[in-house]
Amino acid sequence: MILRQLPGPTRTPLLWASGALSSALLAWMNLSFAWPFADLTGGRAMPDLDIESTGQGLLALKMMLESEPEAAALLRAMHLGPDLLLPATLGLFLILLIRRAAPGASLYGRPAARLLPALLALPIAYVVVDYAENVVSLLLFPPSVQAPGNADLLAEAHAWLTRLKFAALVISGILALRLAFGPKPARDE
Repeated sequence: MILRQLPGPTRTPLLWASGALSSALLAWMNLSFAWPFADLTGGRAMPDLDIESTGQGLLALKMMLESEPEAAALLRAMHLGPDLLLPATLGLFLILLIRRAAPGASLYGRPAARLLPALLALPIAYVVVDYAENVVSLLLFPPSVQAPGNADLLAEAHAWLTRLKFAALVISGILALRLAFGPKPARDE
């Protein structure tokens, strides 16, 4: 069974701890923030979780949150609470997972260990983009106030940062799975 090949928490404690903490933070964000936010806004998803959001849609959400201070406070609390730690812990988990899986794996016929610096760029990009998205969200949504032109720019930036964040996250996850369970290089015998 494949699960028997995974190193246990005693051999890779940081990998397991970062994975467990990431899972706990995701659960906390969904149970304590995303679901109540949807209830307060008539079913709207949190902007950080809505990959289909547009600048205009985010501006409409901004206007809605100006009249719904409880929902705006919930969004802000999420960014200053679990979302302050999640990018770092999830990024660390992905980096450690890729580093653990790369030795002995191959990508396009080449040993993956040689490509490790390039492979680690994706989870690092995820962390940077997720934090940038959080900053833009804090600047865009109430109680923050900005000039109308800046709000348009922030809304468009937020929509693109959300897409980039999910792209980097998904590709990093697929890469880690590919390295862990994909073909291994042929050994000369």
